[in-house]
Amino acid sequence: MLHLSQNLRDEILDAASAAFPMECCGLIEGVCKTDTWHAFAVHRAKNLAEDPTNHFLVDPQVHFELLRSLRGSDRRIIGCFHSHPNGLSVPSANDRAKALEPNFVWLIASGKKADAFGLSAYVFDTRDGDFVPLILFP
Repeated sequence: MLHLSQNLRDEILDAASAAFPMECCGLIEGVCKTDTWHAFAVHRAKNLAEDPTNHFLVDPQVHFELLRSLRGSDRRIIGCFHSHPNGLSVPSANDRAKALEPNFVWLIASGKKADAFGLSAYVFDTRDGDFVPLILFP
């Protein structure tokens, strides 16, 4: 299960809406304790993908700066978020190809500009090489 406050959900959904029709992306800061993730912050990043309408690539500078800022704390980067404009809130073939890190949370916002975006959570399981849905709790 993933504990994600309404404020953090809104921030991700706002990022998806603002980036539309491109994919938004960013990183999730938090802690993991026995298959339960707690998100404390989300960090938006510029999407550096060659084709940001169908792919995302988190700006490495944002990633490195966040890693540095978390040194010495109990927090870490527990996952990423991105959007699927005009798509579904399920991992795509592109997402599967990029997923390598075990127990890494993937939040996917989907929808259309005129409609409300939805949000789904998954964790990558390296044993199966696939994504497992997570229950979102406030």
